[in-house]
Amino acid sequence: MRLQRWWLDQSVRAKGTIVLAVPLIALIGITSASLVLQHTEEQERQVSLTASALSDSAQQVLADAVSAETGLWGYAATANPLFLQPYNLAVLRIAVDRAALRSAAVAEGDSGAERVAEATAVQEMTELADLRTAINAGASATVLTPALESGKVTMNALQSQMAALSQGPAAIVAAHRIGVTQLESTIDTVSIVGLALGVLAGLIGIALFTSGISGRVAAAAANADRLGAGQPLEPVPGAADELGRLAGSLVSAERLLISRTTELTTARDTALTATQAKDAFLSSTSHELRTPLNAVLGFAQLLQLSELSEEDRDAVERILAAGQHLLALINELIDIARIESGKFSLSVEPVAVQPVVQETCQLMAPLAADRSITISQHCPWPGLAVDGDRLRLRQILVNLVSNAIKYNRVGGTVTLTCQVASTGQVSLAVADTGPGIPAADLERIFDPFERLGASQTAIEGTGIGLPLARAFAEAMSGDLTAASTAGEGSVFTVTLPRAPDMAEPSGLDMARVPQQIVPDDPSGTAIRVLYIEDNPANIEVVVRFVKTKPGIRLQYAISGPAGLELATQEIPDLILLDLHLPGLHGDEVLRRLRSKPETAGIPVAILSAEASPAIIRYMRANGVIAYLTKPLDLAELGRLLDFFTARHDHEPYPGSLTVPAP
Repeated sequence: MRLQRWWLDQSVRAKGTIVLAVPLIALIGITSASLVLQHTEEQERQVSLTASALSDSAQQVLADAVSAETGLWGYAATANPLFLQPYNLAVLRIAVDRAALRSAAVAEGDSGAERVAEATAVQEMTELADLRTAINAGASATVLTPALESGKVTMNALQSQMAALSQGPAAIVAAHRIGVTQLESTIDTVSIVGLALGVLAGLIGIALFTSGISGRVAAAAANADRLGAGQPLEPVPGAADELGRLAGSLVSAERLLISRTTELTTARDTALTATQAKDAFLSSTSHELRTPLNAVLGFAQLLQLSELSEEDRDAVERILAAGQHLLALINELIDIARIESGKFSLSVEPVAVQPVVQETCQLMAPLAADRSITISQHCPWPGLAVDGDRLRLRQILVNLVSNAIKYNRVGGTVTLTCQVASTGQVSLAVADTGPGIPAADLERIFDPFERLGASQTAIEGTGIGLPLARAFAEAMSGDLTAASTAGEGSVFTVTLPRAPDMAEPSGLDMARVPQQIVPDDPSGTAIRVLYIEDNPANIEVVVRFVKTKPGIRLQYAISGPAGLELATQEIPDLILLDLHLPGLHGDEVLRRLRSKPETAGIPVAILSAEASPAIIRYMRANGVIAYLTKPLDLAELGRLLDFFTARHDHEPYPGSLTVPAP
């Protein structure tokens, strides 16, 4: 246990050094032992070879002397020269063999015995040479006998000396041969043991690396993944090395993450509670403010219609202007709250740009005239259209043009320009000739309630118009940007996705409210359909479609109040209602229709670009007979209208028709 703790506490560098050192030390030790043994074996083998060379040389010299003696004795006995051949060969060879014997003796260190034996060999060869001379001279056997006996004695001495000279090296050779054999066996054993130790050291190194480094690295990586996934960490042994500190840091990070998550959850819950409270407050405040404000504006308008003095009329108009400004402020605050809470909805559909531009310029003309400011427009594409909410697009342009007038110089100009981009976008730019905005403040103007010091001037405003306009643009998949040059003016550009070009309205006068497309039917058999819609293009589509349907008298209104007034007067057989209407939302129009006895029973079908399932369910729960989403499926609209044109006895609508929403 202590050893394991010691190992875990070592640094990664120390662990790596130890893991590498264990097999390396084993390898060095085994290799060194093998080299020493091989060197010893080589020395033993060399000694044996040297001793063997001395013995072999002595035997060779002795063999030369014996061959010479044998050949000469045969010659002495037969006088035949053929017996002299061994003698002659021995005489030629013995000098070389004596030199080899001399070298071997020097190498062996036995040169004294070698010199004695060599002298005896020289004496033997000299006596044999004298004997040959005597034989050649024709000496008798009596004369040769003493010489032969003397040579025999010398030969015996030479044999004894050579035997003595060979005996020591032979013993050395035998002894060293045993040593070499033992060394060879030892080397084999060391090699086997070294291999086993090498394998063992490698396994130990792998085990140390796995337990001390790689396994813990994998565990740390797995815990890091679990931490990133928000899962609890797996417990790991504590240690004082880098990996142990890393594991401890992950645990600390987990605690911190849990703590921060708890804080964020608490903050989120608090924010949600605050948002809900704010929404409830704004909803309540909106209702509480709108109720008395409605009375203020209503009675002020009644006073305006009365016979008043010039001074009183001016006072009433001021009351109306202040009330309308307050109403616009309330609406903007509610819109911002809806956007922040994610409850804001748009009716995104193809919108013709030119009518919205013209309407904006007409609406802002009186404000511009008060300051002698000229409004001009340049939008040369009559059929140009964007994907957006018509009401919110007009609100954006009204806001931008209003600011361009308020912050302009007296007698300046405001230019509203349309531009088609190659990226499938349409840009609507509002340029003024005012003093401009410093570059450092261009983004600040989009912060809510930021007026860049204008609150200290007589210019009216709340600082929420531009943030709201940008929020509307972004909600319609667009953008709102600003550019300015000091002393020359500013340009605000709203960019929206381009929609397919739309045909120009053919004869629809949108200024008239209400509108009747098909003349009254004298027979009284035509059903009466009221279409409440503010988008001229959508009205044009329905008008053209209804013209293909006999027996229908179509009327339309471009606002909620106008539609309510016409519904009360005409009591139509069917109402087609858009949800996103200027001034009064479609669901409020539906609620007011249901609240009046004379209009409560009129069937209502919704035609809207709002395709949220929740909205569809809500509307159907509030009694609408069908919910058709834009772009309209004219076949579905035709089926809806055919149901009513086929009705002759004015029976109550059974409420069973359900037109599926795309």
